[in-house]
Amino acid sequence: MRTRLYLHPSAPHHPIIPKDWSWVIGYGGLLLLPRFLALRNGLYRTGPSSRLRALVLPLLIVLFWCGAFWFFHRVLQYFSTIPDLGPVLSQKLLHFVFLAFFAILLFSNVITSLSTFFLSRDLLLLLPAPVPPRRLFAAKFTETLVDSSWMVLLFSAPAFAAYGVVHGGGPLYYLLVLLTLVPFLLIPAALGVMLTLLLAAALPAQRGKDMLIVFSTLSLSLLYLLLRLLQPEKLVNPAAFADFLAFLSAMQAPSSPFLPSTWAAEVLLPVLGLTHGEVLFPYLLLLSTALFLLVSASSASTILYPIGWSKAQEGHRRRGLRHWWEATVQGITLLFPSHLRVIVAKDIKTFFRDAGQWSQLLMLLALVVVYVYNFSVLPVGGGTVGSFYLQTVVAFFNLALAAFVIAAIAVRFIFPALSLEGKTFWLLKSAPLPLRRWWWSKFWVGLVPLLFLGELLVCVTNYFLHVSAFMMVLSAVTLCVLTCSIVALGMAVGVAYPNFTAEHSAKVAASFGGVLYMVLCISFIGAVVVLEAWPVYMFLLSQLKQVPPSPALWGGMFASFALACALAIGVFWVSVRWSIDRLERMEIA
Repeated sequence: MRTRLYLHPSAPHHPIIPKDWSWVIGYGGLLLLPRFLALRNGLYRTGPSSRLRALVLPLLIVLFWCGAFWFFHRVLQYFSTIPDLGPVLSQKLLHFVFLAFFAILLFSNVITSLSTFFLSRDLLLLLPAPVPPRRLFAAKFTETLVDSSWMVLLFSAPAFAAYGVVHGGGPLYYLLVLLTLVPFLLIPAALGVMLTLLLAAALPAQRGKDMLIVFSTLSLSLLYLLLRLLQPEKLVNPAAFADFLAFLSAMQAPSSPFLPSTWAAEVLLPVLGLTHGEVLFPYLLLLSTALFLLVSASSASTILYPIGWSKAQEGHRRRGLRHWWEATVQGITLLFPSHLRVIVAKDIKTFFRDAGQWSQLLMLLALVVVYVYNFSVLPVGGGTVGSFYLQTVVAFFNLALAAFVIAAIAVRFIFPALSLEGKTFWLLKSAPLPLRRWWWSKFWVGLVPLLFLGELLVCVTNYFLHVSAFMMVLSAVTLCVLTCSIVALGMAVGVAYPNFTAEHSAKVAASFGGVLYMVLCISFIGAVVVLEAWPVYMFLLSQLKQVPPSPALWGGMFASFALACALAIGVFWVSVRWSIDRLERMEIA
């Protein structure tokens, strides 16, 4: 007997829909049912990997909440000790928090709505089905809202809790936080969806999706650069202004009565006792704007979505091969053995054909510029003993931070290397090519650019810090060893937690394996830096005192460096041996 799936809410109950989930069947609710069921099945899944995930993820969330709450609590307590200026700083910090979250949410919704409205695989089934357009919009808008907002909620909860504890908000404050966040999240979601629909309908048909991704990433990169080059740290340094009134006028810069972030902050400030304004009027502004934009986005989708979807499905027409590009790829592959050149050429072409992949290089460029700029404006000079210690301490933190940047890039590009092969992995299994050679080709393709970037960051920033030659050489050598181990560890965790059905690499990086990889990298980097900290301190102290180290001190310093080197080599060796062995024994369904 042929089964039918009824999409109308009044349709009879179907066996695939559990009775416990009957409340989900509503306006667009049936279209969200697969996500609810997948979430429920994930919670009840058993096995070693699921048990490890159930232990690690809650622990990471609790640790993050504790650390973020401690930070905001200390800052707000410090502000409360400053007479006259303290309440102003607390107000402006809340405005900054809402403004930063609003900007992040806006760009996150643009990119997420691109995936949910145009790139999602279920659209090939939903669009031909007899689903009303508004119901489809409601389901996809809900997916966009949840996918783009859950991380902001995770980050904002400790900040709002700290405000309530320091300023004694009480139950009314926490209730208003929940009521305020709902329309505050709806506004950037509706704006992001409308902007995505408009751009998808207006951009050229051949490269609509790619140009939309590049535009979003480029805009976010430019905004990030602009905010940093404005030097917002001056706003918390009254000494940089001529008088108190000039400082207060500069503090008003990020606040505007036309921004939803300002309305959200004005709802909470009176309850905290920081201002004496009204609560109802800014909240009605926030709520009415959210409802208006939601209705506008729903109406715009009925007109713009079919046009954008049709253009997004058209292929890119090429008038001929770009000989210079082919020559460049062939030149790069000459650096590798002959049996790996085809694989390397395929990886390079696949990377640059996907705009979602190579457009991340724009964000990486912005990150590098801001990273170097931060160290160029650090006041660590002077030639005194204090500046000598400060330069060394900052250089050590710079080493750890550069290694963390390498790990953050590796989780985006190295960790998904196996998963991006997809179902074609069986070709590698059946090809007359040992999989260890494929592993080493992925390793070298990922290592060379990451090593170049890491050494560039460390050398340039150490030049601005005016560190000693010893610290310069130590940082360069240590980062080289760390990068090799980080890349090998990324390959190993990627082999342990592959996802051959992922739509794009961002989903692979955001999976449990990606979180576990970052935890392992942070622990590994921290252990190596701690092992090197003591011998570096003792060596520089002996240079400062102009007293040669004793033989016992030399032995302790050598042992500490040897432990750090052994740890890095051990991580590299275990990652290589284990991942290659598991790769050769792996089977794909």
